[in-house]
Amino acid sequence: MANDRDYLTWTPKAATAAACRFYEQHTRDMQHAAAASLILGEYERILKGLGIAFAKIAPDGPEHLFPEFFRRRDQFRETVNLITPAVAELGSTRCVENFLCYVSDIITDTLIARPELLKSQEQVTLEDVLQHDSIEGFISWAAENRVAQLSFKGLEEISSYIKKRLSLDLHQDEADWKKLKKGVALRNLIVHRRSVIDQRFIHLTGEKELTRGTVYKTTMRDYVRTAESAMKIVGQFDEKVAEKFSIPRRGTKGEHWYCEGRWGPEGRKGRERTRAIDASRFEKICIKVGRSPTLVSM
Repeated sequence: MANDRDYLTWTPKAATAAACRFYEQHTRDMQHAAAASLILGEYERILKGLGIAFAKIAPDGPEHLFPEFFRRRDQFRETVNLITPAVAELGSTRCVENFLCYVSDIITDTLIARPELLKSQEQVTLEDVLQHDSIEGFISWAAENRVAQLSFKGLEEISSYIKKRLSLDLHQDEADWKKLKKGVALRNLIVHRRSVIDQRFIHLTGEKELTRGTVYKTTMRDYVRTAESAMKIVGQFDEKVAEKFSIPRRGTKGEHWYCEGRWGPEGRKGRERTRAIDASRFEKICIKVGRSPTLVSM
């Protein structure tokens, strides 16, 4: 994989079933997050077109010719600005949950493919064994049960389990891991504290400048950073785990969510032109044309 690939939007040409579900959900979540801004953008383009069309008879601008249209635009813009923090919170939360679902799914698939990885000193009852019609059914149940127990652990504990049992690193880059860990901490703060900052969040993020008891204002940048790190980690890990444990991968180029990224397969020139993603440009990453999300340079 190229280091300067746009991981926020890039999807591989082949992926496991678990990764395919992750990419599909990721695409839906991003389009949902950008929907209001996209509609507002289209409305503003229509108004701009009116200004060009009626320039001769409305030299002072289309605002004087169609005042109601522009009042509605201002109201719509105000609404978009008002809901953006909530949209960012929802996007960040959904992104983390989607990542954790992928990890659970791929571990389950790996344990089923290689049941010897389930070996442990853990005891099961005879009733647990006899309720299954076959050894394959029991293995599937044992794998799902193990993953269910793991789902209550923290991100570091899950990573350690994967390292110990699968002899694989869940992440390759510490910077990506740090961003994702902040995303998980932010998700927990949103869900369990209504975004009110506590000492645990300050400790986990290392952001000493935060004030305990105040509300953390989640931004689209928070969402984008979490999503980009999750996409990169899944893309890199999925390839390694599938190769090591012979987990089937299927071609993805026909999927509606397949995308080579905003800047193409490698993206070097495009990424040199623009590196930052901000809230005002966020909607451009989710413009959908035909069957695949075609993403434009910003």
